[in-house]
Amino acid sequence: MLEAIYETEFSAHSYGYRPHTGAQKAVKDLTKELNCGKYGYVVEADIRSFFDAIDHDWLIRMLEVRIADKAFLRLIKKWLKAGVLDTDGMVKHPVTGCPQGGVISPILANIYLHYALDLWFEKRVQQSCEGMTYICRYADDFVCAFQFKQEAVKFYKELGERLEKFGLELAQEKTNIIIFSRFRQEDKTKFEFLGFEFRWGVSRKGKAIIKRRTAPGKLRKSIIAFTDWCKKMRSKRLRKLFPKLIAKLRGYTNYYGLIGNFRSLSKFYEHVKRIFYKWLNRRSQRRSFNLAEFDLCWERYGVPKARIVESDLVQLHFDF
Repeated sequence: MLEAIYETEFSAHSYGYRPHTGAQKAVKDLTKELNCGKYGYVVEADIRSFFDAIDHDWLIRMLEVRIADKAFLRLIKKWLKAGVLDTDGMVKHPVTGCPQGGVISPILANIYLHYALDLWFEKRVQQSCEGMTYICRYADDFVCAFQFKQEAVKFYKELGERLEKFGLELAQEKTNIIIFSRFRQEDKTKFEFLGFEFRWGVSRKGKAIIKRRTAPGKLRKSIIAFTDWCKKMRSKRLRKLFPKLIAKLRGYTNYYGLIGNFRSLSKFYEHVKRIFYKWLNRRSQRRSFNLAEFDLCWERYGVPKARIVESDLVQLHFDF
């Protein structure tokens, strides 16, 4: 019901937890906007412990703007104040925040930031700026682009005050103003958003373009997570283990297989194959495979190779 009410209200630049959109679309739209627009500065921002800091009173006031049904509002209040079972077995009753993992929490979080951030940016920030402005938000993670430095600095100063009004706090260590211009590539500036690193580069035809790759930190975490998975699963039979491996690689490729990211994608696949070989050979005191036997097994089960899955039609926009 909330989705039906608010889906038409949400900004087109809000991508998190909504139907027919998502993180990949946010990354693609941001790339296209920065590549085509006259932007020189990017403000990257992150809200500290957002889901735990949502103010219940403010949230109910926001809901009352569109919802008049008192019984429905009481139900949401009960949901917000429902106990949360902690890892130590104790039930905690939160005073603020939306329980992460609750099916209603994502849309309540979107409603909160719709009023606290999106509308403010569109109605106040953009209207007061002379140059081009742009916001791209996925849940509580967002970046804003500006054409002029003074307008980026002004937004940066006012952002903390705006969020503080609604009980939110910026993570200062993750909030910065970055020079991000096709004419200032010597600065080697870059920023990260939704697991990707964005930076300016040069295409094969010598044109300035936005380049994306898997953020180095995310790549390391993915390799560590895969290593832990191999440790736990190495005792399984190969006919059960390989389909799970293929499913993991397919999911990783579907997210990170964007144009320009083949090198990082190949690096991950190389690590996966080496780690998988290592832990299969630790299933017993004797080695299970030599390298030649492992390669044959790898091919027999049809493990896919690293590949770009983004449509070739999109490639025309970036002139790679």
